[in-house]
Amino acid sequence: MLRSAPRHFVDRVDECRELVERSRQRPGVFVLQGIGGVGKTAVMLRCARELRPSFDCVLDVSMSASAQAKTVEQVLDVFLLQLEAKLIPPTLDGKIAIFRAETSRRKVLVVLDDVDSAESILELLPESPESVVLATSRLRAEAFEFYGFTTMRLGVLSERHGMELLSHGLDEAVVETDERALAGIARLSGYLPLALTIAGAHLRIRRHERPAVLLRRLESECDLLAQFTVDGDRELEFVYDASYRALAPLEQQLYRRLGVHPGLQFPTWVVPVLLEEADRSFAADTLLALHRWTLVVESGERHEMHSLIHLHARGVANEHEHPADVQEVRRRLAEAYLDYAVARALALSGRRQFGPRFDGRVVPAYEPDDDGHRRAIADLESEAANLRQVVEMASEAGFADLTWQLAEALTNFLFQRSRYADAIAVQTLGLAAAHEVYERTGETRPLIAMHTELGKAYFAAYTHEKAAEQFAEAATRIAGLGDDPDALTMLAKTFVWQGLVHNRMEQYEAAIECFVRSAELVEHPGFPDRLRSREERLLDMNGAPVLAKLGRLTEAVAAGERAVAHFASDTDRHNHAKSLANLGEVLTAAADSRAEAVLRSALALEQKLELVDFEAHTAAILGRLLPPEEGTRLIEHAAGLYEQLADQRAQALRAEIEDTR
Repeated sequence: MLRSAPRHFVDRVDECRELVERSRQRPGVFVLQGIGGVGKTAVMLRCARELRPSFDCVLDVSMSASAQAKTVEQVLDVFLLQLEAKLIPPTLDGKIAIFRAETSRRKVLVVLDDVDSAESILELLPESPESVVLATSRLRAEAFEFYGFTTMRLGVLSERHGMELLSHGLDEAVVETDERALAGIARLSGYLPLALTIAGAHLRIRRHERPAVLLRRLESECDLLAQFTVDGDRELEFVYDASYRALAPLEQQLYRRLGVHPGLQFPTWVVPVLLEEADRSFAADTLLALHRWTLVVESGERHEMHSLIHLHARGVANEHEHPADVQEVRRRLAEAYLDYAVARALALSGRRQFGPRFDGRVVPAYEPDDDGHRRAIADLESEAANLRQVVEMASEAGFADLTWQLAEALTNFLFQRSRYADAIAVQTLGLAAAHEVYERTGETRPLIAMHTELGKAYFAAYTHEKAAEQFAEAATRIAGLGDDPDALTMLAKTFVWQGLVHNRMEQYEAAIECFVRSAELVEHPGFPDRLRSREERLLDMNGAPVLAKLGRLTEAVAAGERAVAHFASDTDRHNHAKSLANLGEVLTAAADSRAEAVLRSALALEQKLELVDFEAHTAAILGRLLPPEEGTRLIEHAAGLYEQLADQRAQALRAEIEDTR
């Protein structure tokens, strides 16, 4: 007898069509794979229902969906009864022989749910070559491929189909008015069919409650998995507990510690960090076991845990890992991600940073050239979500020393990628950590660095008053350093940033005054000689547009040209692009014929380095300089980039375009 397929079936049309067509074209063994709760059984039964008329008989069994998994011998007892065999031998070999004899003259469809090995399928293969086996498994075993089985992987539902499954049976008015709450429930369910089906049942049984009530319960519940119950049975936990128990001890440890990792996706190099294992190949083999049980899946060149499996792993870690061990794992993760960030920050910029890992102990990941910059950015983009979450984890765990260093190591990346909201969040945590370090050790440098970096983040986000507050606080802290050799360097930079804030607020005389004060410090005999030339050119780069706004065009052009000449041969490609853009802006103000060529060069470099904010600014300036057809197109491009950044300058550019039409 074939079990009933779910009456309400969402999506999976393509998967069902492919499975049915392939089984009709070439009979054999077809194994549906995927994480627990993804809907493998539903798809298999639906396909079996469609195929059933083509077979003489259907044999259906669930092998390990209950607390006690069925052995092959127990399954054969069931199958031989269904086949009305006249003799059921007492031994396994005898039962296999009778099963093959009974199926040799029949076209049989065998449905095996939740198999745990290829060998189990082999022993239950019908003898008839026209027969078909449909199986489901959480296991991704090489043996499935070795024996020539056809495997198909199922993923979670899309957001649209997840909403459709969750909303089944609800009043249309509720679905329409509570769409946002339902979307939140679907998201917290990880678009996993089993979780969505359970959540939908909760909604239907509690029709007097709005979906927002369930959403709040899911959002506030520390043990989210406990909410996915059916009449008290914790269905999801049962599924993942079974897979966890199938793992060897070291594999279980890795599973638990992946629950400690703050992100769902992770690179391979994280595994030896979690296991404290120097042998990377051994660690990779341990990870492979989690892939085999679909507790972890590939995500491009990375690995990923489903959100609900990650919650289960975290819960198992809280239950079985000693708190001191969990704390140690968190610290190793924070240190590993800090080294990762520093190694790539060194390829992005040569500017002075104060974290102790910038003293040479960490080797740059790449050479500081165009390709190195590109690769470092790509690496940091791939780990951006984890890096932010690691900062939060380090802060929550009380690792103040690591929190501020992580925040500082990420500044150039977040700034260059126009991730200003992330920068403010990260630097705020870094500043709080720096205060802890100061209170405990009296060390001022972390505070100075974090006030400066948070000020830069506010500046980039056009929150000028808050930026000015942070730079002023940094200057006050620097003044307390006295004769410290770093004091001159840090104070000179702080004056530059204060000047940039004044420039943004159209206080140009005050801006120039700040730049002059910075220049005086750079010329001071105590200022480090190795840094003097670069700092002078940074002053030229930042001061040139302000001089132009004050009408001091000759000085502005000279300063801009000095900056471009310096940064053209510097490893800091970010400042090369910015110096070109600033010179182009100055030449535009001076009605210099070179302006267009310089701005085009700046725009090309900004696009190459993916400096979106700077690209938008340069495109707008160049657009105003060019004939209307090309110019308007560039200004529209700039407006589009600002809209991507949720920047208020987009509205001004849109209005400017309308005025010219």
